[in-house]
Amino acid sequence: MPFYFAYGSSLLRAQMERRLMGNKPVTRAYLKGYRLAFMGNSAERRGPVVNLLPDPGRFIPGTLYELNDVMIQYLDRAEACEKGLYQKLEVTVEKDDGEKLAAVSYRQSAENPAFGQPNLGYLLQVKQGYKEWGLPEEVLEEAVSWSLGNSKK
Repeated sequence: MPFYFAYGSSLLRAQMERRLMGNKPVTRAYLKGYRLAFMGNSAERRGPVVNLLPDPGRFIPGTLYELNDVMIQYLDRAEACEKGLYQKLEVTVEKDDGEKLAAVSYRQSAENPAFGQPNLGYLLQVKQGYKEWGLPEEVLEEAVSWSLGNSKK
């Protein structure tokens, strides 16, 4: 069964259960070589949303879900891959115990989407996901600051 690396609002267990009933949350995991950034403009989230940006000195905390192929196909639709909003990425993540696993994740497809301030409601959802999984919230706080600093450039 494939693994899905979740970050952002997909950290919320309730959201994942609504999207993919019967999913299996596995464990916390870390994606090295990327940073979180608030980018683009989501009509649903009313502003920028978290995105994966390559950055060799950084990591993104998240979670692993074990999904079946049908669930991955549904997730492709939920992330609007066919509309070109997001693209699926093959990534290698590391669990707390150091074990490395192959997984899929998603990032925005647009070339250089604008950085910006996330909507407070969306940001609070993502923070709740961090709390649910015991992830380091300072990574999220740093992403907000970094994105705001880059939005003025």
